[in-house]
Amino acid sequence: MRDFGFKDQVTRSGLSIPSNIAEGIERSLPADCIKFLRYAKGSCGELRTQVYIGMEIDYIQREIGR
Repeated sequence: MRDFGFKDQVTRSGLSIPSNIAEGIERSLPADCIKFLRYAKGSCGELRTQVYIGMEIDYIQREIGR
């Protein structure tokens, strides 16, 4: 990717997903676990949107983004 800011945002949201899942699983209260799983789900949506945008602006090859 040519755009450092875009690459950084994709990287941060991609790393956020497993990090939030791990943190949620380690919580003792079910409500806390669910909260972090919802954060992870939100990060999935964010990453998916960034991939779509990346394909539209030719930062990500369509074969890779699918």
